[in-house]
Amino acid sequence: MFCVWRTGGSRPFCFQLIKTKEVKAGLATCRLVAKKANANFFYASQILKTPRREFFYATYAAMRVIDDAIDENFLKLDAKSRNNLKTNFERKLSRWLQQVLHLEIVDGPLSPGIIYALKHTIGRSDLTKSVWSDLAASLAMDIKGTDMHSWDDFLKYCNGATVAPASIYIYLLAATHTKEKHFEYEMPHELSYYARDLAIYCYIVHIIRDLIKDAIASPRLITIPNELLFENDLSRSTLSSSLKNKDPAIVNLANDLIRRADPFHRHGHEALSELNNLLGVSEKTALNKLIGVYDQLYRLAQENVQILIEGGQGLEEKFRT
Repeated sequence: MFCVWRTGGSRPFCFQLIKTKEVKAGLATCRLVAKKANANFFYASQILKTPRREFFYATYAAMRVIDDAIDENFLKLDAKSRNNLKTNFERKLSRWLQQVLHLEIVDGPLSPGIIYALKHTIGRSDLTKSVWSDLAASLAMDIKGTDMHSWDDFLKYCNGATVAPASIYIYLLAATHTKEKHFEYEMPHELSYYARDLAIYCYIVHIIRDLIKDAIASPRLITIPNELLFENDLSRSTLSSSLKNKDPAIVNLANDLIRRADPFHRHGHEALSELNNLLGVSEKTALNKLIGVYDQLYRLAQENVQILIEGGQGLEEKFRT
């Protein structure tokens, strides 16, 4: 609700912000995109009240559209095809970044409906635009085929690939919402303080969960640094056959990843504990429901990582209930 003072009036005149048909249709489109992805985020977010849930739909759809375009229509192609299409996809990514930074209805990956939904949500918020630039930077690395040699390279990639999306989710949970100002972030620390370690921890679990699916689809979808592969006598190009043959080196690699996830798990839960003291009831419940799924997968991997490798997304769906 917005209020203005009439000239000579003794009290303000208030009116309700009305969603246009374009915004309603755009939010419905975004919800379908989010639901189709069948992601943990979607199920955890259903408990949220309408404004925060709409914020999730719009931002998740904006990220999912460009991520799927690059994963499905570029990274799964052979090297020659990727090289021929590289410039086209760099242009597509540039247009996407223009769309999310300026909320312009211009030719690009995002439909006008998604732009209307973004205007209705992030367009009336103080969400930092750096999250979109960080995500674009990691996607640009995918398009360029930048080799991920070291663990430091992996962590750099994570800034956009997982910390940026997690920061957006933390924002929509933690920002103060009022009908007058919509969303405003007033937490003690910046978003990355709460999001970084939790995001990297969950991402490592996610990599192990999807190892078989990604290896079969394309070696370029495997975001494990070369040094970890080499240390376990594996390579990106032969990972699919190693998985098929149940090479013991796969289990060694996954256990290595789980060990590296430990400090991020520990520090991430420290940040989560701080957040739990600051969030509302439904926001806290949604976040802990989301992280709880990864915690169950993580504990399972610590006990027997082979089960997680072979169970994949089916295990995740089981743990949502």
